[in-house]
Amino acid sequence: MSEHMLSNPGLLWFIAGLALLLTELFAPSLILMFFGLGAWIVAALYLLFTIGLPAQLSVFAVSSILLLVFLRKKLKPVFLGYVSSKQTTGQNMDDFLGKEAVVLARIEPGKPGKVEFNGVAWDAVSDDSIDVDSRVRIIDRNGLKLKVMPF
Repeated sequence: MSEHMLSNPGLLWFIAGLALLLTELFAPSLILMFFGLGAWIVAALYLLFTIGLPAQLSVFAVSSILLLVFLRKKLKPVFLGYVSSKQTTGQNMDDFLGKEAVVLARIEPGKPGKVEFNGVAWDAVSDDSIDVDSRVRIIDRNGLKLKVMPF
């Protein structure tokens, strides 16, 4: 029975889409998500119409690219940690470089801690040891991790 399930292209596209969406959680580039959704579109179309492999690949490529082009810019602010009551959606995180944050968990060189910035807890690194409740300045950002320095 499992061999029959693994030979079902609709199920394989669904599993591939799920794997891509889960991978997006660990590599937040906001690109893999659209390929995962493209795979789910192919899975749905295969289940409805039993389309062949060339059509599956074409639908996957076209739907993934269209989703990426039209939705990435609109969804990016949601995935960058923006809090609607604290800052305007669409603002670039780089606009906050040099701003103040408060240390929530002690930061050691080589050992990340936590800071609160705009009401959101962020992972943070520093070249200095910084105690809890200290004020820090944001000097860089790498993905979802802020680099800070003491005032």
